[in-house]
Amino acid sequence: MAFMLKYVIFRMDEAMEFLGGEQMEEKLEVLDAQSRHVGKTCPRCEKELAVDDQIVECPRCHMVHHADCWKENGGCARRGCPQVAKVVVGERRTGDGPPPPISPQHLMIAVGVIIVLILASILWPKPSDPAAGRIKITVLLEASFEEQNQLNRIINDFNSTNEEIYIELQTSTHSMIENQLFVRMAAGEAPDIFSLPYDRFETIQTELGAMYPLGDATDRAYGVQHPTQLRVISIFVHTKHPDAAITVLRYLLTEMPRRDLAAFKEEAHILDPELMLDIDTFLNLPY
Repeated sequence: MAFMLKYVIFRMDEAMEFLGGEQMEEKLEVLDAQSRHVGKTCPRCEKELAVDDQIVECPRCHMVHHADCWKENGGCARRGCPQVAKVVVGERRTGDGPPPPISPQHLMIAVGVIIVLILASILWPKPSDPAAGRIKITVLLEASFEEQNQLNRIINDFNSTNEEIYIELQTSTHSMIENQLFVRMAAGEAPDIFSLPYDRFETIQTELGAMYPLGDATDRAYGVQHPTQLRVISIFVHTKHPDAAITVLRYLLTEMPRRDLAAFKEEAHILDPELMLDIDTFLNLPY
């Protein structure tokens, strides 16, 4: 219950900030040779950050921008991030200006209605369970129509032969998967296995500790590289069946096709999250 309440408060805070709540303040920095941000790519101009560059790290999603790009954009350039420039600002743009802020009363009513509707859809009585007495492991992944068909074939092969574990696949779109995930965590109906983009994986693990520990005592990790996407696949920290979840995760990572992400990440200067394992390292662990 305490974990569920922690998630509700976390998501309500994010909703308040997104729809008109307090904005966090950014800081202007100058990169030195030891900075971990050197070599990263500015999300607005898509150029590398270099030593002696003035930069601004978004206090919300932690994407790093050139200071001039931050000013020109009026805040964070990461798609979906609502952070606006508060301290490091450029010239004000001409025009009618932003719309008036939403009142807290209307905001709370809207958020409450959305949560009630989503919880109602989740908790509505469901038909008979196809798991038929087996341990059911729910997997929530972002997938296109083609990827979903491919995953269905892989999972149907598993379910038709395994007598102890049943995999329930649930897929969603890039814009919906994170909201679905957190609402379900708050409702106590979280999927056993799920994926998050790199930056959100690090934020959620650091602030909420939502992932089950993988790896060993000397190389602790909380997720594994997705075979085809810049996302991390993790096991929910409060899954009821961690051993079965690990078995399913190993099966999926063995059967899912892989894409050469290393070359793409090197070209785009994208760094791996510190708490993520590569696929082969995970598959070689002695589970």
